[in-house]
Amino acid sequence: MDKRSLWIGIGTGMIVGAVLLQLATVGQNALSDSSLETEPATANMTKEELESAAKSMDLKLVGTEDELYTEAEWVEKKKQESSEMQGETAAAPEKAEDTSDPEAPKQPQQPASSGNESPNNVSEPKATEPSSPNTPQKAAVTFRVRSGNSLAIVAGNLEKAGIVDDAQAFIKAGKAERINTKIQVGTYALEKGESFESIIAKITKEPSS
Repeated sequence: MDKRSLWIGIGTGMIVGAVLLQLATVGQNALSDSSLETEPATANMTKEELESAAKSMDLKLVGTEDELYTEAEWVEKKKQESSEMQGETAAAPEKAEDTSDPEAPKQPQQPASSGNESPNNVSEPKATEPSSPNTPQKAAVTFRVRSGNSLAIVAGNLEKAGIVDDAQAFIKAGKAERINTKIQVGTYALEKGESFESIIAKITKEPSS
């Protein structure tokens, strides 16, 4: 029973394969016949019929004399055409209107001079000399030198009284004149801002009062 079933299956497969091969052959012949039939049909169509058929299939009919472009070439061509169209349509700048020469300004009229006046009779203004500013008087200060006061003490008291601005500078000037032992005790009338030479000359002499 097993061998019989095997032979039956092999025979059935061979039959099915033969049938499929026959069907494939018939289909191929039918396709070749249909293509042969369409060629003479399209050959007999007019240009308008071909364009209509191409339009229905969303295609464009191109003649043998038409120039074909790639996508990049087509984009470049469109750019050149658009630039040329812009150059042609661009309006040339209008020429500026010639401005007429401006009129020369009129000469101002001279004021009418009266017959009685003459340029020689015009009195010249007199320049007054500025008055010299009054020099401010220096404030007098009563300064007292006590017994035993050294040059440094006297210089410090002079700075405190506002007579000198720098005590050290006065000490330096006093040492240069060697007045350490020449300072006289007494009361002196000094002025604020008075020179070192004048102060030294006064305090090294006996006061008048």
